[in-house]
Amino acid sequence: MEKKTTQKNVRLKKPSKNVIKLIRKSNELVEARYKFDIWETRVFTKMLTMVQRSDSDFQEYRIYLKEIVKDFQVENNKDAYDRLRAGGYKLMSKIIKTIRETDEGLMELATPIVVGVQNPVDTRDEGAKFIDVSFHPEMKPFLLSLKSKFTIYDVRNILKLPSSYSIRIYELLKQYEKIGRRKFELQELKEIIGVIEEIDNNGRKSYKDNYPLFGNFKQRVLLKSQRDLKKSTDIEFTFEQKKTGRKVTHIIFEIFANQNNPIFNNQNFKKEEPELIILNDSSPLVRELHELVKKWVNIKVVKNWVANLPEKQIRKGINYTVNQLKAGKPIKNIAGYLQTVVRTKDLKDAVQERKSEVIANKIKLKEADLRIAGFKEKLKRLMRELQTKENALVQAIFLQFPEAENEMIEKARRRTFSGYDDSKSVEDNKKSSIFSAALRNTILETYPSRFKALHQQYLPEIEATKKLI
Repeated sequence: MEKKTTQKNVRLKKPSKNVIKLIRKSNELVEARYKFDIWETRVFTKMLTMVQRSDSDFQEYRIYLKEIVKDFQVENNKDAYDRLRAGGYKLMSKIIKTIRETDEGLMELATPIVVGVQNPVDTRDEGAKFIDVSFHPEMKPFLLSLKSKFTIYDVRNILKLPSSYSIRIYELLKQYEKIGRRKFELQELKEIIGVIEEIDNNGRKSYKDNYPLFGNFKQRVLLKSQRDLKKSTDIEFTFEQKKTGRKVTHIIFEIFANQNNPIFNNQNFKKEEPELIILNDSSPLVRELHELVKKWVNIKVVKNWVANLPEKQIRKGINYTVNQLKAGKPIKNIAGYLQTVVRTKDLKDAVQERKSEVIANKIKLKEADLRIAGFKEKLKRLMRELQTKENALVQAIFLQFPEAENEMIEKARRRTFSGYDDSKSVEDNKKSSIFSAALRNTILETYPSRFKALHQQYLPEIEATKKLI
């Protein structure tokens, strides 16, 4: 690879043991869409630690593979060296996509990461086991001369993370550590960390979701990252899944300092510079809220809201304004009106309250219907049980008094409205619901003591259940 005169082929001086190596990325790069495997991630991470804060241009970075093996504590063998070397070469084919704010609005930038890799042909000598790597010039805005809107962290946090997904989630949450909370659309989170990959088939783009089932994504990405970060980094998190209908559509992360990781409580290390984490101007929350109000206010106004006000209060103010407009309220200066209501605490939205009341009433009615259906089902069950046990007692009476069955049939036949049909046989009449009811009542009236205990057990509960319906 021909070297540019503006670049230096250097081996950077090793920092002192007690100096923490920091990773410094623009927030745009933290939120960029790309997918690395763990070996590509390790090479990329090593490159990042070699970029100095004072650099005005990229250098050609010489990476000794044994240093990566040592840093990441992977097994020191030829296979690891081959994988790392291959990781460097594969980075040349990787594209990072970022959303950037320009004078023409939000634009997507797609850029390669690495412009070239050199590797000694003869690697028998231990000192020849290295690669020379150069960043692509388009990466400069994301790594050089960063004054604001960047995320910085101690590289030790990611050295032991076994998954590229865990590393990406760590960076995304570290960016919002001081805020303590971060919300993602599930689709967007998958795209950012590379679970959803873009496939280019001769110019025709398609997308592959490596974990289309949320249960798999939760187990293999979210819960695994949660365990990994708690074990190896300075932060930990919990998360909540939000549904739209029956489908999970959003993930809300709550971010906490990990007090149980002893390495980060060690005060014998000094940092290269003070840590600075600033909310990305084009964060997903800012873009989401701006989409709701872009007809009236610009994105800078929304950024200011997000930086100074609770998300719930902002959303309430936006909903209030939209509801007022839908109701036909004449608002001359909608932008000013928005500014006022968004900054109003404990805002009372009559339209929203009425909607909430209607929804609450529907829920109550549905719950009432469900309760009534449950009581009806219970009544049917009690009646079936009572009838079954009454029939058993009737059979016991007929066994004890063989002549009783004919006597009861004759008495029931003579009852008014018994429904007995003389043209039919006794057995056919017993199948009639009207006559069978008359026969039952006759038996109950003739042998009341036989049924007393059974009725005391069932009838009060039956009557009480009827009143609840």
